[in-house]
Amino acid sequence: HKGMVYFAWLLIFIGVGGLIWYTLFTRTYQTTNDAQVDQYITPVSSRVPGFVQEVRYTEDQRVKKGDTLIVIDTEEYTNYLDVANADLETQKFSAVVSEMAAETQSNQIAVINEKLENAKVEVWKTEREYKRFENLLKEKSATEQQFEQVKAAYEMALTNQKAIEKQVSVTVASTKEAQSRVTPSKSIIQSQKARKNNANLFLKYTVVVAPYDGVVGARYIQPGQYIKEGQTLVNVVSEEKWITANFRETQVGLLEVGAEVYFTVDAYPNQKFNAKIISFSPASGSKFSLLPQNNATGNFIKIEQRIPTKIVLEPKQDVSKLLAGMNVLVHAKTAQ
Repeated sequence: HKGMVYFAWLLIFIGVGGLIWYTLFTRTYQTTNDAQVDQYITPVSSRVPGFVQEVRYTEDQRVKKGDTLIVIDTEEYTNYLDVANADLETQKFSAVVSEMAAETQSNQIAVINEKLENAKVEVWKTEREYKRFENLLKEKSATEQQFEQVKAAYEMALTNQKAIEKQVSVTVASTKEAQSRVTPSKSIIQSQKARKNNANLFLKYTVVVAPYDGVVGARYIQPGQYIKEGQTLVNVVSEEKWITANFRETQVGLLEVGAEVYFTVDAYPNQKFNAKIISFSPASGSKFSLLPQNNATGNFIKIEQRIPTKIVLEPKQDVSKLLAGMNVLVHAKTAQ
């Protein structure tokens, strides 16, 4: 009987001790098992369609930012670039011709204006001669024949001036027309440059690279396969890792940013990791769901909400075994 009594007292002491430890622990730490390891998972998509020429990665391979993952056949896009280059050079030549034509017409205006000035001087001279002989004829000091010759020279000078003035008008109009072709030619050059840049971009897009350091996922693409624009080719998982813990709303009030955290992973329950709280979500998890709950209904049942909390790991820890989606048991130190 004494042995049974001692055993009963032992159970009582253990129970009381456990209760005291649990009470002190829960006052010191807030615990949740609604937590997982998180990483960025980025689907890498094709920006151009085409046939796959090379696949340069294997499943679960570690890659660096900028590493080539997939090469799409470049022949078609190289041809596009060659055509764009040829069109650009042709348009540049056309623009030079337009500028030269405008410059030539402008020079012609200067030459014709000079001829017009000479013609005006000739008119002025012949007009004076004409008036002088007209007076001489009235005074019987010149013959009719001399007067007719002078008059003919004056009329010829006038006709020549009018012809040159008309030529000036035609040349000015031609010059304006030639100059009007220069600006569109330059605009077309800019358009052709844009086409060339696009062709360069499309050629560049035939090489699909890793967006950041990480690990590639399953391989679904094979050489010779036709892929479409926007098609997901591979998923890259980032090296950056953190914990998303969904604390109850009654627990969040006892926590603060910067609080110390330790956690274990279900896969490795005997290994402890140290971390700290970096931020709290601006809304509960239910508010981010596809169909948020609407409490403005006749039948209301209060449901305790959970607040996603981001927890970052302390440096100098081996986190290589932590994988996205692993379940975690988190203990966060309560604010004092």
